Amino acid sequence: MHRRGRHAAGVAALVLLGGCTAPSPPAPAANGPAWRDCAFGRCTEVAVPVDPLAPDGRRITLAVAMRPASAPRAGAIFVHPGGPGVSGRERLASVDRSGLEAYDLIAWDPRGVGGSRPFACLDGPDADAFLAHDLSLADAEADTPAWRRARAEAAAFGAACRADAGDLVDHLDAATQAADLEALRARLTGEPLRFLGFSEGGRVGAAYAEAHGEQVAAMVLDSPPDVNPPTAPQAAGFDAALARAGLAGRAAAVLARTASDPPAVGERALTRPLAAAGMVALTYAGDTTVLADALAAAEAGDGAPLLDAADGLAGRRPDGSYGPLLGTFRATTCADTPWRDEASAVAAWREAATAAPTLGEALGPDLVCVGFPAPAAPLTVAGSAVRVPILVLASTGDPATPHAGSEALADDLATGVLITREGKGHGALGRGAACVDEAARAALTAGDSRFDVGPRRC
Repeated sequence: MHRRGRHAAGVAALVLLGGCTAPSPPAPAANGPAWRDCAFGRCTEVAVPVDPLAPDGRRITLAVAMRPASAPRAGAIFVHPGGPGVSGRERLASVDRSGLEAYDLIAWDPRGVGGSRPFACLDGPDADAFLAHDLSLADAEADTPAWRRARAEAAAFGAACRADAGDLVDHLDAATQAADLEALRARLTGEPLRFLGFSEGGRVGAAYAEAHGEQVAAMVLDSPPDVNPPTAPQAAGFDAALARAGLAGRAAAVLARTASDPPAVGERALTRPLAAAGMVALTYAGDTTVLADALAAAEAGDGAPLLDAADGLAGRRPDGSYGPLLGTFRATTCADTPWRDEASAVAAWREAATAAPTLGEALGPDLVCVGFPAPAAPLTVAGSAVRVPILVLASTGDPATPHAGSEALADDLATGVLITREGKGHGALGRGAACVDEAARAALTAGDSRFDVGPRRC
């Protein structure tokens, strides 16, 4: 039974695969852009309107890369790397193309990232202070000076985004990203779409299926978030990962210590939200040994390992500057987030603290979205015209996009098929589960829309 008509939510990071290929000449669409050699393989640019509903208005240029087919060409597969805030061009070389040798692999830097009009909003010490600021639910309830400071910092963050990117920050929603994908498909190949989307890329794929389903020849969504409000906040997935690893108690103790006495790390300090972000970052891969070591270091007074992990999650560079993960991640998240006022943000934070007693409060509220424009329309998948099976891949122990959310998306999609990997970590493809890899490659290379695939688990 399919669920209908709820607003989009959820963000995630990504897991990509390893591989290599030898170049062969690409086959662009008639009158398509010229491809040239570049560090990512073959590169080009495609101009798209900032607002798809105003095609004659301001335009931005999307940076695109291709790894051409290394066998007689059968078509192209468009790849979304996840994120948001991640460069598709940089990640393209990591995609395993075993069994996909006859296909060009095409990826792009999503708007706001890399070569596609990047923006960071805050940078340097201002960004450090924003991310380090610790809050409790009691601060929100009593409107303490700490809460008033957080409110002001969030407003400054949003203003910095707008100063940096202009009205681009109003057009980062999944439907607009799907319009970008359609422009790339039409301009670069003109062929029916074959699409592989990782994590956040699954949300873009679902939006594309809704708007342009008749163009879909194959679609595989690896560990996507539910496009509707999930049954539990994302923090609950990270809490569950800590519990599975037997580390929840130690994590809670470290967070309590950093709240009362943040250990110094050079000229900075490991505050509670930074410690929580570091724990989140170290749950992604599924190997909790590094997390356990970071907790042991923090227990001994060394906050550097957790702070390094938090910096990586936020896109902080060694010189103290920040990449697009900081601004683009938050602004893109806000684009489809249903809450737009402080009361809704606090209610969502309170729900997260209840569902995730270890990390929920420590990760803090999402006040940045307060004041952002409301989504133009809720993202649904109720009316998709897709006629081929859409494969939804999911891992049972995924901390960032829990299995239940991917399962719900597969149920919502009229042709959704759930393929489950038994295992930990974010991402299902290329992680040793044969039924997952085989199903994905069969779907992406199928020449007949009637190819047979059913739910699998391994």
